[in-house]
Amino acid sequence: MKISASELVKRSASQLLYKEIKRIQWRATPRQFEGNKYAEEIVKLEKASAEKRGIISLGEDLLFFCIDMVKDNKYIEIKMIEDEENYEDWYLYSSIMQSTFYASLLQQVKTLDTPKFRKKEGFIQEIIKIVPNPKFELWFGKHQRYRIFPNDKVLTHYLDKAKLISKCVKDADFDTCREFDAKYKFKEFSIFKPKYKKLDFITC
Repeated sequence: MKISASELVKRSASQLLYKEIKRIQWRATPRQFEGNKYAEEIVKLEKASAEKRGIISLGEDLLFFCIDMVKDNKYIEIKMIEDEENYEDWYLYSSIMQSTFYASLLQQVKTLDTPKFRKKEGFIQEIIKIVPNPKFELWFGKHQRYRIFPNDKVLTHYLDKAKLISKCVKDADFDTCREFDAKYKFKEFSIFKPKYKKLDFITC
Protein backbone atom coordinates (compact mmCIF):
# COMPACT_ATOMS: atom_id res chain seq x y z
CA MET A 1 0.00 0.00 0.00
CA LYS A 2 1.30 3.46 -0.97
CA ILE A 3 0.23 6.24 1.37
CA SER A 4 0.36 10.00 0.78
CA ALA A 5 1.36 12.06 3.82
CA SER A 6 -0.63 14.98 2.43
CA GLU A 7 -3.80 12.88 2.18
CA LEU A 8 -3.29 11.56 5.72
CA VAL A 9 -3.63 15.14 6.94
CA LYS A 10 -6.37 16.32 4.59
CA ARG A 11 -8.67 13.29 4.38
CA SER A 12 -10.44 11.10 6.90
CA ALA A 13 -9.43 7.53 7.63
CA SER A 14 -12.76 6.36 6.17
CA GLN A 15 -12.12 8.20 2.89
CA LEU A 16 -8.64 6.75 2.58
CA LEU A 17 -9.86 3.25 3.35
CA TYR A 18 -12.55 3.59 0.65
CA LYS A 19 -9.93 4.86 -1.81
CA GLU A 20 -7.66 1.89 -1.13
CA ILE A 21 -10.42 -0.72 -1.37
CA LYS A 22 -11.85 0.75 -4.60
CA ARG A 23 -8.38 1.50 -6.05
CA ILE A 24 -9.40 5.09 -6.73
CA GLN A 25 -6.96 7.71 -8.00
CA TRP A 26 -8.27 11.15 -7.07
CA ARG A 27 -7.77 13.81 -9.71
CA ALA A 28 -6.23 17.14 -8.82
CA THR A 29 -8.78 19.93 -8.46
CA PRO A 30 -8.49 23.31 -10.26
CA ARG A 31 -7.48 24.86 -6.92
CA GLN A 32 -4.70 22.28 -6.53
CA PHE A 33 -3.41 23.09 -10.00
CA GLU A 34 -3.43 26.78 -9.11
CA GLY A 35 -1.62 26.04 -5.85
CA ASN A 36 1.02 24.00 -7.64
CA LYS A 37 1.56 26.78 -10.18
CA TYR A 38 1.81 29.33 -7.36
CA ALA A 39 4.45 27.22 -5.59
CA GLU A 40 6.43 26.73 -8.81
CA GLU A 41 6.54 30.49 -9.39
CA ILE A 42 7.93 31.07 -5.90
CA VAL A 43 10.56 28.35 -6.34
CA LYS A 44 11.72 30.00 -9.58
CA LEU A 45 11.89 33.44 -7.94
CA GLU A 46 13.89 32.00 -5.04
CA LYS A 47 16.15 30.02 -7.41
CA ALA A 48 15.63 27.03 -5.16
CA SER A 49 15.19 23.29 -5.53
CA ALA A 50 11.60 22.29 -6.30
CA GLU A 51 9.45 19.51 -4.84
CA LYS A 52 11.59 16.84 -3.20
CA ARG A 53 10.25 13.49 -2.01
CA GLY A 54 10.90 11.44 1.10
CA ILE A 55 9.85 7.83 1.66
CA ILE A 56 9.15 6.10 4.98
CA SER A 57 8.74 2.32 5.27
CA LEU A 58 5.84 1.12 7.41
CA GLY A 59 6.27 -2.63 7.25
CA GLU A 60 4.84 -3.68 3.89
CA ASP A 61 3.52 -0.17 3.22
CA LEU A 62 5.29 2.98 1.98
CA LEU A 63 4.56 6.52 3.09
CA PHE A 64 5.47 9.32 0.67
CA PHE A 65 5.82 13.02 1.40
CA CYS A 66 6.94 15.93 -0.80
CA ILE A 67 8.55 19.20 0.29
CA ASP A 68 7.64 22.12 -1.99
CA MET A 69 10.98 23.91 -1.80
CA VAL A 70 14.50 23.39 -0.45
CA LYS A 71 16.78 26.40 -0.15
CA ASP A 72 19.83 27.20 2.00
CA ASN A 73 19.26 24.12 4.17
CA LYS A 74 15.67 25.20 4.80
CA TYR A 75 12.71 23.00 3.90
CA ILE A 76 9.58 24.93 2.97
CA GLU A 77 5.89 24.17 2.50
CA ILE A 78 4.14 26.75 0.29
CA LYS A 79 0.42 27.48 0.54
CA MET A 80 -1.58 29.77 -1.72
CA ILE A 81 -4.27 32.04 -0.28
CA GLU A 82 -6.93 33.29 -2.71
CA ASP A 83 -7.88 36.22 -0.47
CA GLU A 84 -5.07 37.38 1.83
CA GLU A 85 -7.49 39.44 3.93
CA ASN A 86 -10.21 36.82 4.26
CA TYR A 87 -9.42 33.14 4.79
CA GLU A 88 -10.72 30.45 7.13
CA ASP A 89 -8.72 29.67 10.28
CA TRP A 90 -9.02 25.94 9.58
CA TYR A 91 -6.91 26.37 6.43
CA LEU A 92 -4.04 27.87 8.42
CA TYR A 93 -4.39 25.22 11.15
CA SER A 94 -4.44 22.39 8.60
CA SER A 95 -1.37 23.86 6.89
CA ILE A 96 0.47 24.03 10.21
CA MET A 97 -0.46 20.42 10.99
CA GLN A 98 0.72 19.25 7.57
CA SER A 99 3.97 21.19 7.93
CA THR A 100 4.52 19.81 11.43
CA PHE A 101 4.05 16.27 10.13
CA TYR A 102 6.53 16.93 7.30
CA ALA A 103 9.06 18.53 9.67
CA SER A 104 8.79 15.42 11.86
CA LEU A 105 9.10 13.05 8.88
CA LEU A 106 12.27 14.86 7.80
CA GLN A 107 13.93 13.56 10.94
CA GLN A 108 13.15 9.99 9.86
CA VAL A 109 14.95 10.09 6.49
CA LYS A 110 18.51 10.76 5.34
CA THR A 111 17.79 12.01 1.81
CA LEU A 112 15.11 13.52 -0.42
CA ASP A 113 14.93 12.98 -4.18
CA THR A 114 13.05 14.14 -7.27
CA PRO A 115 9.67 12.36 -7.48
CA LYS A 116 8.89 10.24 -10.53
CA PHE A 117 6.15 12.53 -11.87
CA ARG A 118 8.60 15.45 -11.84
CA LYS A 119 11.16 13.47 -13.85
CA LYS A 120 8.43 12.79 -16.43
CA GLU A 121 7.98 16.58 -16.67
CA GLY A 122 11.64 16.97 -17.58
CA PHE A 123 13.17 17.68 -14.16
CA ILE A 124 16.55 16.05 -13.55
CA GLN A 125 17.03 13.52 -10.76
CA GLU A 126 18.39 15.31 -7.71
CA ILE A 127 19.23 13.77 -4.35
CA ILE A 128 19.47 16.07 -1.34
CA LYS A 129 21.09 14.95 1.89
CA ILE A 130 19.22 16.05 5.01
CA VAL A 131 21.28 18.30 7.26
CA PRO A 132 21.27 17.75 11.04
CA ASN A 133 18.43 19.58 12.81
CA PRO A 134 16.77 20.80 9.59
CA LYS A 135 14.78 24.04 9.69
CA PHE A 136 11.23 23.85 8.38
CA GLU A 137 9.08 26.81 7.37
CA LEU A 138 5.51 27.31 6.19
CA TRP A 139 5.03 30.14 3.69
CA PHE A 140 1.32 30.87 4.03
CA GLY A 141 0.30 33.22 1.26
CA LYS A 142 2.42 36.25 0.39
CA HIS A 143 2.62 37.87 3.82
CA GLN A 144 2.88 35.13 6.46
CA ARG A 145 5.77 32.84 7.26
CA TYR A 146 6.09 30.43 10.18
CA ARG A 147 8.91 28.44 11.69
CA ILE A 148 7.59 24.92 12.23
CA PHE A 149 8.95 22.52 14.84
CA PRO A 150 8.88 18.70 14.79
CA ASN A 151 6.36 17.06 17.10
CA ASP A 152 6.59 13.42 18.14
CA LYS A 153 2.90 13.24 19.03
CA VAL A 154 1.86 14.55 15.61
CA LEU A 155 4.22 12.10 13.92
CA THR A 156 2.89 9.16 15.93
CA HIS A 157 -0.72 10.18 15.31
CA TYR A 158 -0.46 10.19 11.54
CA LEU A 159 1.70 7.07 11.38
CA ASP A 160 -0.89 5.31 13.57
CA LYS A 161 -3.59 6.53 11.18
CA ALA A 162 -1.71 5.07 8.20
CA LYS A 163 -1.23 1.73 9.99
CA LEU A 164 -4.90 1.66 11.00
CA ILE A 165 -6.07 2.15 7.42
CA SER A 166 -3.72 -0.58 6.19
CA LYS A 167 -4.98 -2.97 8.86
CA CYS A 168 -8.63 -2.26 8.00
CA VAL A 169 -8.30 -2.97 4.27
CA LYS A 170 -8.52 -6.78 4.47
CA ASP A 171 -11.95 -6.85 6.16
CA ALA A 172 -13.14 -3.46 4.86
CA ASP A 173 -13.43 -2.39 8.50
CA PHE A 174 -15.06 1.01 8.12
CA ASP A 175 -16.39 0.98 11.68
CA THR A 176 -12.89 1.21 13.18
CA CYS A 177 -11.96 4.01 10.79
CA ARG A 178 -15.14 5.92 11.63
CA GLU A 179 -14.35 5.62 15.34
CA PHE A 180 -10.90 7.07 14.67
CA ASP A 181 -12.42 9.93 12.64
CA ALA A 182 -14.98 10.69 15.34
CA LYS A 183 -12.16 11.10 17.85
CA TYR A 184 -9.78 13.19 15.72
CA LYS A 185 -11.39 14.68 12.58
CA PHE A 186 -11.19 18.52 12.69
CA LYS A 187 -9.70 18.28 16.21
CA GLU A 188 -6.00 17.51 15.62
CA PHE A 189 -4.81 21.11 15.94
CA SER A 190 -6.45 21.61 19.34
CA ILE A 191 -5.50 18.12 20.58
CA PHE A 192 -1.81 18.09 19.62
CA LYS A 193 -1.07 21.83 19.87
CA PRO A 194 1.80 21.95 17.32
CA LYS A 195 4.63 24.35 18.05
CA TYR A 196 5.20 27.15 15.56
CA LYS A 197 6.49 30.71 15.48
CA LYS A 198 5.43 33.53 13.18
CA LEU A 199 8.45 35.05 11.43
CA ASP A 200 9.01 38.72 10.66
CA PHE A 201 10.02 39.47 7.10
CA ILE A 202 9.71 42.31 4.61
CA THR A 203 7.50 41.88 1.54
CA CYS A 204 7.92 43.87 -1.64
